[in-house]
Amino acid sequence: MANTVPAIKGKMGSIEFYNTKLRASDLAAIARAASKGDDWANLSIEERLQRKLNEKRVRDELVPYLANSPDRFFGSIIILVYEPATFAYEDFGKWLKDDTPAAYMGVIGQMGVLTIDGGDLIVLDGQHRWAALRLVVNRKDDKDKDINGDFVSAVRDDELSVIFVPFINNETTRRIFNKINKSAKPTGRSDNIITSEDDGYAILTRKLLAAGEPLGVTDTVKGELIVNWKSNTLGDRSAQLTTVSAVYETVKAICKEYSFHFEERDRIIRPGVEELDKAYENVSHWWGLLLQYISVFKEAIDNPDKITQLRTKEANNLLVKPATHIALVRGLLIAARRYSVKESQAVKRINKIDWDMSSDLWKNILVYASGERIIARNENYLRAAELIAYLLAGASDRYPAETRDQLRVTLASMKGEPGYQLPPPVA
Repeated sequence: MANTVPAIKGKMGSIEFYNTKLRASDLAAIARAASKGDDWANLSIEERLQRKLNEKRVRDELVPYLANSPDRFFGSIIILVYEPATFAYEDFGKWLKDDTPAAYMGVIGQMGVLTIDGGDLIVLDGQHRWAALRLVVNRKDDKDKDINGDFVSAVRDDELSVIFVPFINNETTRRIFNKINKSAKPTGRSDNIITSEDDGYAILTRKLLAAGEPLGVTDTVKGELIVNWKSNTLGDRSAQLTTVSAVYETVKAICKEYSFHFEERDRIIRPGVEELDKAYENVSHWWGLLLQYISVFKEAIDNPDKITQLRTKEANNLLVKPATHIALVRGLLIAARRYSVKESQAVKRINKIDWDMSSDLWKNILVYASGERIIARNENYLRAAELIAYLLAGASDRYPAETRDQLRVTLASMKGEPGYQLPPPVA
């Protein structure tokens, strides 16, 4: 059956393409994924593994997004047109009348109608998006389970931007396929936090960084935030206190402690204003305490132009490391919520802990044995948080002796010191 669609013809280099609009149900029906059986797809084993359809990602992430999001949107899907019986493009120029205004002549002449009949329509770019559309249109996932959601019925009528590229030869098609996929890079973690409108943790993180909020502080020289939102790391001479990625992790920890769960893969839709506001009360409260009572943080807030100097000091230099902030907040939450240490008291006690990177306290727990590099692994963050909680709450009657013994054994193993003994808690 022939498919006739509105189209704009274009050319980049030697490649002609046709930018069109198709309904999701039509695209799902007429296209197919690329396969190793295609003559042009003689890729290396590494490339084939990379291109293999990730059905779990389609099922767990893309399908729920389409089925539940009113603001769903996909970028253009690129389709290879292989050996069609008919492939004909007619522009509107020949139908223009002599009295058509000149301003419209050039524009309308670039538009037309594309007719495709027969052959194979193969997804060159966007196979996961196409696969998700097909499943939602058919209302069954790859495990033959029903797909449910408020917008399942509406997706079939969604209009997609589809770019058709006629097959030229194996080499040219292979080159296009390879370049499209090799050049495509997922957005970075920082970009996702800054742009996401559905991830509640990201929304709250950005609010923390807004003017007038706890971390909405800028230096007086460049006017830059004290939180680096462009990168996940800070250099030794950085003039910023932490990263947006680290702040995000602290926001997530605080929210979960107060039973707010905003994982985007589970919720899909943006949390409501009231729920976000309630969660933010806890987030801003804890960050307010950190900036008020931790000496290094307070100094950074009061004098953001001097953060670089704080970073170069030997004393407390761990407190200007983003990884420390993740473990620190987790540890504080454990001490305050599990062992009932008064919140302000717990935060003040942070100043009594040895935060020197070269301190044996953090060796092989938060810092490598050399004392020069952070161990950026979640397991180490968890153990560092447990150590912090012990240092803040270990003297309390509420801190169980059994928990202390288990912590000692765990840290002894991490440090490679069978005889390791926990330091005394701070008072």
